[in-house]
Amino acid sequence: MLREAGAKRLLYNGRRRAGDQWLDAIPALTITDVKDIDEADTEAELPIPDPDDPAYLFFTSGTSGIPKGVLGCHKGLSHFLKWQRERFEVTPADRSAQFTGLSFDVVLRDIFLPLTSGASLHLPEPETLESAVQVVSWLERERISIMHTVPSLAQSWLNDLPGAVSLPSLRWTFFAGEPLTDSLVQRWRTSFARSGNVANLYGPTETTLAKCFFVVPRQPLFGVQPVGQPLPNTQALILNRGQLSGIGEPGEITIRTPFRSLGYVNAAEEQAKRFIRNSFTDDDDLLYLSGDRGRYRPDGLIEILGRLDDQVKIRGVRVEPGEVNAVLNRHPSVLASAVIAIRDANDENALAAYIVSADASEEVVGSIRSYLQKLLPPAMVPAFFVLMDQLPLTPNGKVDRRALPAPDFSFSSLGQESIAPRNQTEELVAAIWGEVLGIETVGVNHDFFALGGHSLRAMQVITRVNAAFQLDLPLRTMFETTTVAGLAEVIEDRLIEQLETEEVR
Repeated sequence: MLREAGAKRLLYNGRRRAGDQWLDAIPALTITDVKDIDEADTEAELPIPDPDDPAYLFFTSGTSGIPKGVLGCHKGLSHFLKWQRERFEVTPADRSAQFTGLSFDVVLRDIFLPLTSGASLHLPEPETLESAVQVVSWLERERISIMHTVPSLAQSWLNDLPGAVSLPSLRWTFFAGEPLTDSLVQRWRTSFARSGNVANLYGPTETTLAKCFFVVPRQPLFGVQPVGQPLPNTQALILNRGQLSGIGEPGEITIRTPFRSLGYVNAAEEQAKRFIRNSFTDDDDLLYLSGDRGRYRPDGLIEILGRLDDQVKIRGVRVEPGEVNAVLNRHPSVLASAVIAIRDANDENALAAYIVSADASEEVVGSIRSYLQKLLPPAMVPAFFVLMDQLPLTPNGKVDRRALPAPDFSFSSLGQESIAPRNQTEELVAAIWGEVLGIETVGVNHDFFALGGHSLRAMQVITRVNAAFQLDLPLRTMFETTTVAGLAEVIEDRLIEQLETEEVR
């Protein structure tokens, strides 16, 4: 990313690490240690940036394997911040949480919304994010009034709540990044009955943070909530082959605004494909093609229908997995779900539904299947149902579809002989893994992540291990020792250390 950005200077804080010699190989990159900055340099008069001047650079994944750098400008960022501050009446009395990692553009919203409003910004300690109980308890303790999050991350919190937490200080919860369902909104409001309003935000990185919003009413609309209406000085168009779509007619969500980003710094072909000249005007106006499918509702609001490239043909019928997912989430036993297209044993297209349910029985799968058969055409009913403890998430909290396990729980593809537990520690660890992963037999040599594990499941395992052995192992232990044998060895070493410490005392 440093090379793609053409970075000229890197500020290094602290002693140089041995693994950072690669920095010296980047052409034209000057490395400056923070402690070596002359005090006089900090007193220099800084230039006042123009509204169109570059302000930040964030990277999104690229199909070629090289991340695409999106260059934002000052006026785009300030336009959004001013709108959100005024529209939602953010004041110095507000207390805003930051859950977003520094590598994602929405961190600008998390940081600068409170700081440009005179409000306080609250950063949880890293260990606070290791369990839902800790996160929700922290929100209550810090009296957070404004929070942004991703629906799938919020869903994971709701599955493991501490008792007697109502979040009475929470004025606004902003969801963004994924479709927001009525079932999630209802669960959120039921769980935190004293919390305030919910808003759904939508906008690609390329158009600068959010460009559409929808304030969810007390009774959410059926299914996926709309992305709503555009911000001031913004148009959200639905185009179908370059023409405006009618009410209810699907098309591509297209953003028109002077407050978009400056585009890609390293993807000229993608730039020409996504940022196109506005054929409806005579000036040098540009439109951004989002790649998201949407349509106008009769009330003028825009609803999102998924990605254009998510469509799949099953037995000749066009199917949108997102639409199936929205219906699936209505089933009372479904806490969270994801629906994706796969290739079955006959190399034909099929749908696989991954489900988090309080009832992890085969009977519930039959109930869900029957439910969908009553509401959907046969081609839209998933052929495979996989029950999971939690949906895997990416670092920014979205459902990690690549990490969803194949609908085959034999794990014969591991290509290694399963070694049974050899002592009580390994037996207990293997049993915990089996409970969390939903596998009857776990070998001490199997890799946790190869068995379908992910960060949320790792969190569950480490919580149960610590409770069973009265330890305080950090979450990173699961990423450093990914086998039952390795984790059991760490546990025994820690128990010996504790025993020796007690003997010394």
